[in-house]
Amino acid sequence: MTMEIRIGKSTRVCAQTQQSFEHGQELLSLVKQGEDGLVREDYSKEAWNPACADGAIAVWATNYVDPDIENQQPDDSFSPLRNLFYEAVESEDRAELAKAYLAAQLLRRQKVFRLIKEGEETDTDSKFALFTDRIANRMIEVRDPNLSYAELNTARASLMEILNTLEKPEPTDAGNDQEVVEVAVTSDE
Repeated sequence: MTMEIRIGKSTRVCAQTQQSFEHGQELLSLVKQGEDGLVREDYSKEAWNPACADGAIAVWATNYVDPDIENQQPDDSFSPLRNLFYEAVESEDRAELAKAYLAAQLLRRQKVFRLIKEGEETDTDSKFALFTDRIANRMIEVRDPNLSYAELNTARASLMEILNTLEKPEPTDAGNDQEVVEVAVTSDE
């Protein structure tokens, strides 16, 4: 069974005060179970009260992104790693899921993704992690269907090969200046 979570972008106004948010303003968001599914609420830091989180499934801090201002700026935020992640996370193939899992962990280290919740689906015995993409301001579920060390290692090699191909450094005067990226894979086995 695949669980699909869809949560929209932040609202334009505070759920408590009904005042409009400003572009870049820090706010607190939460997700609650509503009658028709998951419901997102956004609060300014000034209006936030711990009681707002009663019954919440997840709570996180984010910055409000005004779509009108964001659309005026060129979209150079999609790095090759994020593109690879979004391509791989939609797949049902275990090799692609392993790439998505590793890419999500790298994006978390780069503070592009923020971990919201980790859990285990009891009926399928697979693990999942719920992240928020700080750039796109959306929530993403990453599945780990008990990936083996060999699968993760193969995915690491494939991911690094693709990234090296996509991010070939520009030649420099010294000719030997290259950025080295390492990915560590750990196993619970």
